[in-house]
Amino acid sequence: MMPPRRKKWTEAEEKTLINRYGEMFANGTLAKMRTREKKFKPVACYVNSVHHMQDPVSFPWSWTWKDVSTKVQNMRHQYLLVKQKIKKQPKNSSEPECDDLHDFDWMEGLSHWSNFLRYKEVFGDVGIEPTVGTNEGKNDGYLGECPQILTREGEFRTDFDGGEDGGLGLGIDYDGGEGEGDCKNDNDAVQDVDDGFVLEDLDSNRSSSRKKSRVWKKKAWGFVIKQLCRLRDMEARNEQHQEEREREMQRRKNQWEEVEREWEKKLKERENAREEVARSREELRRGRAREWDAMERESAERESRREDESHEEREWEERMNRRRLEWSKRIDERLSHHRAEMNQLQARIIHEQQSLTSHFLGLVSQWTGHTTGFSDHTGASNPYLQVMQNLHHVNGIVHGDTVVDDGNQDDQFIVDG
Repeated sequence: MMPPRRKKWTEAEEKTLINRYGEMFANGTLAKMRTREKKFKPVACYVNSVHHMQDPVSFPWSWTWKDVSTKVQNMRHQYLLVKQKIKKQPKNSSEPECDDLHDFDWMEGLSHWSNFLRYKEVFGDVGIEPTVGTNEGKNDGYLGECPQILTREGEFRTDFDGGEDGGLGLGIDYDGGEGEGDCKNDNDAVQDVDDGFVLEDLDSNRSSSRKKSRVWKKKAWGFVIKQLCRLRDMEARNEQHQEEREREMQRRKNQWEEVEREWEKKLKERENAREEVARSREELRRGRAREWDAMERESAERESRREDESHEEREWEERMNRRRLEWSKRIDERLSHHRAEMNQLQARIIHEQQSLTSHFLGLVSQWTGHTTGFSDHTGASNPYLQVMQNLHHVNGIVHGDTVVDDGNQDDQFIVDG
């Protein structure tokens, strides 16, 4: 079985963590919390909500409050290490060292750590923690190589302070700075600001033996505290490893159960999909059969309607043809009868006009006194009668049936059934 992959913070998560921690530290929210869980659980929830819950692929880890607490402690420790490196050395070795802002080259910190100024805004008020083994060659090799407690990311860490305010956590303060390791400096002073008491060398003529004994006591206490912190750290790491193994086993068990449930669910979905496809195919086949039957019935009905319509149309045309023939016969008969009547009427009108004209001419001749030539009513009427006949011939008005057929050439009758 492959070991679980170690958790690793990304730059985006570290940036979000330090920003959120700085905000809560600045507005006093962290100071109101009494336990580490209450302090760091909101920060962990915020980091997870911004990264892991939004993009689980790019940010696969869901951080707990212990992870956040360990990461913040490591950030503080890293900041203090860089701060120790950029601390300016006093020009005179007899001058006491202090943590004044003017004693640090802050711009040099960027060469050691690109995000140093951002961490300075958050941890800027934290003083440099005294460490054992920083004065090489000044402690005569005693406890000079005692390593500092460092932890990997994602592991629980119990630092010297055991909390968040820089105390040792055991009620004992230890200052292992350079001033205490040099026994030749008789005017060094050690001041514990957290516990409020000051140890000073009041008597400049105090014997060197008492100084050495005080130094050895502090070294011994530092060694004891160091070992206790190591033991506590090892125990915490072992407990955390055990918890992580149990969580990993439970997680894998849950994953297998989840995988089995997913497979069962997929098999059921596939079976249901196959059944649904079969039902849909059967329904489609039945629907097509019904459509074909309906199309055949509709085509048969259209054919029968078409035959009926064609038969009715033929019957209608035959009836209309018979009616046209009958109407044309009736119209021809009426036209012939009308022509005969009109010819008779024209002949009568012409005869009456001729008689009326002859009488009129006779009266005119009698009135003018020319009676010689008009006694028989023929001498004067002949020229006028000739003129009237010519006019009748021009207008097509003649006596008899000789022009009946010619006069009917322009007569047209339209018969529409």
